[in-house]
Amino acid sequence: MDLPLAIKEQETIGPSLLIEGSFFTGILCPTVYRCPNCRSVYKFILGPGDVFLGEGHRTCSKCQKEFRDRSKEWPVISSIDRIFFLFPMVVDGWILLALIACAVFFYADWNVSSTPVLMLAAIFFAIPLMAWFIFRGYQIARSIRRFSLQGKTKAA
Repeated sequence: MDLPLAIKEQETIGPSLLIEGSFFTGILCPTVYRCPNCRSVYKFILGPGDVFLGEGHRTCSKCQKEFRDRSKEWPVISSIDRIFFLFPMVVDGWILLALIACAVFFYADWNVSSTPVLMLAAIFFAIPLMAWFIFRGYQIARSIRRFSLQGKTKAA
């Protein structure tokens, strides 16, 4: 029996009447994933990406029916999807904000060791990024282990 596929719903918050609004449609795009049987929400993300690690199916916590959840294991995900997995919209925005802060500090002719405020700013941007990549690295390692335990060959 073929399992039903999860429902993916995307909404655009960006202004649609402005030409500049087309830039925001990709950024301000909450995506909701629902059980295809009872329409219960099982995942909500901010952004258009849909790269998730997993075996590809789950059981709904509400109706207890199984369905395909659009997840894949790391070895079978394409290179571009791997980049989207490591750098989702929120992380991209955080890195952009850090680069803007660096440009402002450089323009103001400050260096990190000159003042404790700059060191705190560097820590403020670096710690969440380090935590994010450690977390994602752990998820990737678990996915690779799951995949190798299944005994499947890599599908390029």
